[in-house]
Amino acid sequence: MALGHPHIELPLVKFARHGRRVLEACDLLEAIADDLPRKVAPIWREVAQHCVAIMPGHYDSLLHILIPVLKRRTRGDPDCEAVLARLEQEYADACHRFPELFALLQDAQDQGVATIDEEALGYALRSYFEAIRQQMAWERDVLIPLAERRLTRADYAELGKSLSVSGLPGRPR
Repeated sequence: MALGHPHIELPLVKFARHGRRVLEACDLLEAIADDLPRKVAPIWREVAQHCVAIMPGHYDSLLHILIPVLKRRTRGDPDCEAVLARLEQEYADACHRFPELFALLQDAQDQGVATIDEEALGYALRSYFEAIRQQMAWERDVLIPLAERRLTRADYAELGKSLSVSGLPGRPR
């Protein structure tokens, strides 16, 4: 990521770094889907816990920290408003789907591979992580560059303060 203002880039670097962790979680979900039905499920609990620790916090931070600041900064620009509204809706939808994903993994683990419909589970996992990857590409290619172009020093200070208070949930401690 090439940011134009090194003295104010830390908040966006944090968002981008956390976004890479979300993509790593997608890789873990893909590995589960690829291994169906050969592998037994013990690793699934760890993958589900990893995803729970990373994905919701990332989306929550985007929805409640970054996007509101960007919406204020781009007010009156119909193109930016449309992009932010779309991303906001997609991120909110993803947040509603997280419990479904985690319950699916938990149920599959509790029931065991022999009793689940591995084709349905694989399809559900793939549709989920593919949608997340697409959203992360929008974040990387549209949201972060928009923030780089539009945010002011005061906006970065606000983001930095919000992130120092709330952090990005699921980050390594």
